[in-house]
Amino acid sequence: MKMGTAYKQNISVQHRQWNKLGVQKTNPVEFEKWFLQGLRKYEKKGAEFELLPGMVKIQWPGKVAVLRSVEDFKREYQKQYLGQELTA
Repeated sequence: MKMGTAYKQNISVQHRQWNKLGVQKTNPVEFEKWFLQGLRKYEKKGAEFELLPGMVKIQWPGKVAVLRSVEDFKREYQKQYLGQELTA
């Protein structure tokens, strides 16, 4: 069977989505490393972070500070990075 251009393009789009959504990860990083990598990524873009007990204060220049709990980050890690729903 000969693959047409549209079929190849569909496969390419599917693989790109898998990579973007984190599906089929073979060696995912632990939560702590993922969390710190995310902080560093946004620090380079100008965000400032303050770690509070169980919370993270995020301050973007010229904007109101935002508080997020560590549990929010854990849910994001499970759902978006690992592509799983929390069972607990």
